[in-house]
Amino acid sequence: KINSVNVLYLFQCFQEAQDDVLCTFHSESFDNGVIVMSKNGIISHQSKLFPHQLVSLGFFISRSRRKWKELNLQICRIGDDGMKLFHQFLCGDKQEITKLNLSSNNLTEASSHLIGDIIRHLQPHTLVLDCNKITNLKNMSTSVTATCTVKVLHMYNNNITSQDAVAISDMLTCLEELNINNNKLGDHGAELISKGIT
Repeated sequence: KINSVNVLYLFQCFQEAQDDVLCTFHSESFDNGVIVMSKNGIISHQSKLFPHQLVSLGFFISRSRRKWKELNLQICRIGDDGMKLFHQFLCGDKQEITKLNLSSNNLTEASSHLIGDIIRHLQPHTLVLDCNKITNLKNMSTSVTATCTVKVLHMYNNNITSQDAVAISDMLTCLEELNINNNKLGDHGAELISKGIT
């Protein structure tokens, strides 16, 4: 992990210069291929990533030509608009991120289909979406079952309801770990999901 507030300025310089070589060279500075942009990571005094910062980060990731073990954007409050911006970089050619953490980013149903696209392109092993407001998991479920690469899915404290139970049940064929605690599934939703377990 690189704990420097200035790293975003560095990414912005790479973007303005449109320099792939510098992106590739400096990507080796990140220990074990881990980028942590969360409150306790790179940006220690800022918990919101602004659109121009997301674009610079996306440019760096897409041009660095390396496999990233983890991208942690927890508590960056990117929102649905930020997700639309960042989505284009995550779904670029041959991106690889093993663990993607988008917890506490004010993501809603509007980001659900974008997350489905990201799953299809990145094929992550672990996807953490805790503490958002995500609902309508049909597209996500289709992507998870189509690729079967996501093994760990955390969606603690979202807006998942009994209407999402069938989608969750379908994903169980691929998942090894699922956390959907503190949602609004109700007894009917829990019953539908339990049918997928048996």
